[in-house]
Amino acid sequence: MILPIPIRKLLANKKGKSIILALFIIYSIWIFHYSNSKFKLQFKPGNNGSIFLPTTSHIDTINLKRFASSSSAAPPSNISNLRQQLSLIFPYHPHDKIPRTIWQTWKVAKSDPTFPANFKSFQRDWEASINARDDKFQYTLIPDSNIEIFLQATYGEVPLIIEAFKTLPNNILKADFFRYLILFARGGIYSDIDTVPLKDLSSWPSLKGDNWKSTATQIPYKGKLAKDTNPPEWNEPGLVIGIEADPDRDDWKTFYARRLQFCQWTIQAKPGHPVLRELILNITATTLNSVKTSGQWHIDSKFKKDYNVNWRDRRGQDSSYDHSKKKCLNNVDGTDIMNWTGPGIFSDIIFQYMSNLIQQNNDILLINDNLNQDENETNLMKSTTIFYKKIMDSLQLKGVVPWEFFGFLKQPVLVDDIMVLPITSFSPDVGQMEAGTSSDSMAFVKHMFEGSWKEEADSKNSS
Repeated sequence: MILPIPIRKLLANKKGKSIILALFIIYSIWIFHYSNSKFKLQFKPGNNGSIFLPTTSHIDTINLKRFASSSSAAPPSNISNLRQQLSLIFPYHPHDKIPRTIWQTWKVAKSDPTFPANFKSFQRDWEASINARDDKFQYTLIPDSNIEIFLQATYGEVPLIIEAFKTLPNNILKADFFRYLILFARGGIYSDIDTVPLKDLSSWPSLKGDNWKSTATQIPYKGKLAKDTNPPEWNEPGLVIGIEADPDRDDWKTFYARRLQFCQWTIQAKPGHPVLRELILNITATTLNSVKTSGQWHIDSKFKKDYNVNWRDRRGQDSSYDHSKKKCLNNVDGTDIMNWTGPGIFSDIIFQYMSNLIQQNNDILLINDNLNQDENETNLMKSTTIFYKKIMDSLQLKGVVPWEFFGFLKQPVLVDDIMVLPITSFSPDVGQMEAGTSSDSMAFVKHMFEGSWKEEADSKNSS
């Protein structure tokens, strides 16, 4: 096949090859998306002229895990509930494998001369890891200039998502939101540009394929074990997350958003996972309600505060703060980011979903070998076992998965199809909170902490 002269010229240099690759990726996504007839619809506002944004907090009557299969039977184009729209467009298939894809983003393409040398080194480590050891994986870096094109091709049927993305006041919030959007639509591994892989990706507990559940300890809830005493056949988990912070200190609020929070610089997921759906719903509604005054959407009037970022966490208790103030570029600070798109709301949504699992279902598998620590262990005060009574009371009596269930993890924990890895897995070498080193058997990704978003955000005047 003889290529046209302009194409051959582009392929003759690195920059040209990067342009061709980017165009090919966008074209492939577009073709894949629209080759399926169910994606040829576009959701319109409902009969009342707006799309309903349901609460993600007051969910006592909803089974979030089984929501997709119990959604309204209304014609797709007439569905005006954003949770239902997302479930229809991106259905979850729990028995599928996790896509072998790695996603990263940066301001410019890697061929751009302004691409920072240190980040290019980290990015090449990911590519080298794939080429040398895990050739079944694919790697894609999306520059900022391609993000909105990607979103139009992927979320074009749900225009409210794209509107929310464009409405976010700063790029830090957009970067957070995009990682959830890309994993929800395509799945795989997302990892920040300032991270490096430490081991073969196929060696991660989520991908090893050994049926460790057959010997792991099941934890009862509602007075019984899940289904029976024999764990089901191994399926790759649908969501894999790591611990970012587990600060066993009285002043933890000075440094972290939550007593135990999950990191979102590295996440692995299957497309359509319900946790990501709830997170995207929350961020979309919070953005529209916290920035705009009106639009083609509406929120349950009983839960308006759920989607006002000014009422989140400790700021909601500050009587001197103007909670009615709309957010803009000049008044978004680190507290907003933590609770809007960052690890605060990320952790909240995960905990809410886990508790909903055990409240609404009788067949949720809970595995936590960390509760079987040897009594002769020298440092039992840094062991999950010290929380045993609180954990059991929460699971059996309250129907809540408490943060203590993940305290001082040394081994992976499974809650249904969510795998939680210890702090060492994505935060080795931090020198605190019982994190191990990069040579630890449970260390898989190292975060180099070269971003400075919090200092920049906190310099904003948000009073």
